[in-house]
Amino acid sequence: MPKIITDEKLVDEILSRGVENIYPDKESLKKMLMSGKQIKLYCGFDPTAEALHIGHGVQIRKLEQFRKLGHEVIFLYGGFTAMVGDPTDKAQARKTLTALQVKKNAMGWKSQIKNITDTKKIIFKNNYSWLSKLKFTDVLELTAYFTAQQMLARDMFKKRIEEGKDLYLNEFMYPLMQAYDSVAMDVDLEIGGNDQMFNMLAGRTLMKKMKGKEKFVLTTKLLEDPTGKKMGKSEGNAISLTDSAEDMFGKIMSWPDTIISVAMEILTDMTMDEVRKWEKDMVGGANPRDGKMKLAYEVVKIYLGEAGAKKAENNFVRVFQDKQKPLEVPEIKIPADKFQNGEIGVLDLFVEAGLAQSNGEMRRLIKEGAIRIDDKLISQDSLRVSVPENGLLLQKGKKMFARVVTK
Repeated sequence: MPKIITDEKLVDEILSRGVENIYPDKESLKKMLMSGKQIKLYCGFDPTAEALHIGHGVQIRKLEQFRKLGHEVIFLYGGFTAMVGDPTDKAQARKTLTALQVKKNAMGWKSQIKNITDTKKIIFKNNYSWLSKLKFTDVLELTAYFTAQQMLARDMFKKRIEEGKDLYLNEFMYPLMQAYDSVAMDVDLEIGGNDQMFNMLAGRTLMKKMKGKEKFVLTTKLLEDPTGKKMGKSEGNAISLTDSAEDMFGKIMSWPDTIISVAMEILTDMTMDEVRKWEKDMVGGANPRDGKMKLAYEVVKIYLGEAGAKKAENNFVRVFQDKQKPLEVPEIKIPADKFQNGEIGVLDLFVEAGLAQSNGEMRRLIKEGAIRIDDKLISQDSLRVSVPENGLLLQKGKKMFARVVTK
């Protein structure tokens, strides 16, 4: 067993920085950590997409902090729960996934987290291993530990009922399944985002009733602005761990100024003294852009290294501040069968290049004056073009570029 580190200052930092709540309380968990006993902890991640995002990175980095103290850390794949889908904060039921889709989604995850945790020193488990083996009688026994009132108390469920939207029984089962994960692995602590509090506390309840054991719950702060709006896919600024350094940097620079402080706290390795200094400087009238530049650099450095951060910073300055083109533009090859008589419509061209989702979006962008080809503003959506041997430089808005060539 590794040596357990009980440095009080370090333990206090881990239990406070980026932490929203600890159940039953911080002092009890601190006492256990200071005892020198090795604890077992985990965080679960449902493979509902092929890429993890920076929100997952917050919890993985917190797991790594506990691992460095010498504790046993489990990265749990929600291979079974992902097929049901977590109803947390969802106005509609999630689309169910097949076991094959879930497996495919998780294939690249170890590679994505290698820069933020030592994947050789943490344990990987999949809740499909135990949840898929439960018999119907087992499930009925588990349901007896919870009441319908407990489940209906969830805000998103009450809201759906008030709005006359469907609420499916399998969504009631999700907290129960996550709760059973804790029992199956016999853990001492579960970590997750604050939006997972209900599910994690269900595990605390089940652990007490089935094993008579105290399970601690640590919830991390969410990446959201003061109004409670989270940074994510719906806002178009979610950062995937598969994003390039330039994309990561650019997306962070598009975040609202009000998020800089909390993002520095939960996403970076800056000291809290440095974070507080930035807060004070911005209150004193410092340009928020400088704070975001610092934030973006520190985040990219963690996930893609210092060289990647420096390159992304230089690219941002070149494209956005100096109004020049990026030094490196991705090359997109379009199959010859997409052309008719050597030409392709401008709408299809940008969709094929991945710069637009649909022809409808392209028409809107053209009306807004956001589309250029070889620096020429495009004003007609009916335009057809040919692609010369050296390709065409496509530009969407101020920051998205691609050079297209034919296969």
